[in-house]
Amino acid sequence: MTSGILNVNKPAGPSSFGVVRSVRRLPGVLKAGHGGTLDPAADGVLPILVNLATRLADFIHEWPKTYLASVTFGITSDTGDREGSLVPSGDVSRVSRDRIEALLPSFTGSIAQVPPLYSALKQGGEALYRKARRGEVVERRPRLVEIHAISLVDYDPTTATGRLEVSSGRGMYVRSLAHDLGAALGCGAYLSGLTRTAVGPMTLADAVAMATLTEAGETWTRWLLPMDLPLRGWPVIALDAAGAAAIRRGQTVDAPSAASGRCRVLDADGHLLAWGEVDINRRLQPRAVFPS
Repeated sequence: MTSGILNVNKPAGPSSFGVVRSVRRLPGVLKAGHGGTLDPAADGVLPILVNLATRLADFIHEWPKTYLASVTFGITSDTGDREGSLVPSGDVSRVSRDRIEALLPSFTGSIAQVPPLYSALKQGGEALYRKARRGEVVERRPRLVEIHAISLVDYDPTTATGRLEVSSGRGMYVRSLAHDLGAALGCGAYLSGLTRTAVGPMTLADAVAMATLTEAGETWTRWLLPMDLPLRGWPVIALDAAGAAAIRRGQTVDAPSAASGRCRVLDADGHLLAWGEVDINRRLQPRAVFPS
């Protein structure tokens, strides 16, 4: 079974799941999932995990993400982006590059952020946007998110729009960041454009268009990245034939004395066999085994 990760350049318009459905129609694809939702209005890097690689989705989510965000001040949106109803919300005459830059340090590090009402975040087993569309009043509690770095690329006073480069951890909503920045400036704001330029080692410069994959037919696999890419940098445990056979059966094996925590497990030929964790008894516990 052909397995790996695709670095897809998602266009604005389709949902992330729409891109996944297109990948599922490629020859030889039995399963596919994405490594971090991009809103329909956003474009850029969308990791797609194919076949056995879907078991590694959690580790894709751990990668930092980088965005180029356009934030327009003086207007708010009920969805937080240009997909919603836009309403004038304040005077932008005092908004300036200096004022924006002065506020950015307060939005770095570990910050509390309220997720957008129109989001795929689930509450009570149902996505918030479904509740919002029914007109339900939903209490959204702030969540801690991590913003590693944020900088103002430029600011155009004629349109009251700034472009921000933002690097963050999982679960951060750029729409919420735009809203909160507008609130801090006292004029409101919404996310008028968003491009994800990187997810971990995957960059926009190396991303492939969905149309290119579709037109490639059987040769689409030329853009497939190694399945173990999210595990690179982990400690490696290489097993002999007997140890590999035990892991394939889901059994534990003795771990090398230096091993700890999560590990990439290889068979005697150096192929990815599994990922696992070393427990306090120095036993390697397989968490996901990949058939050869």
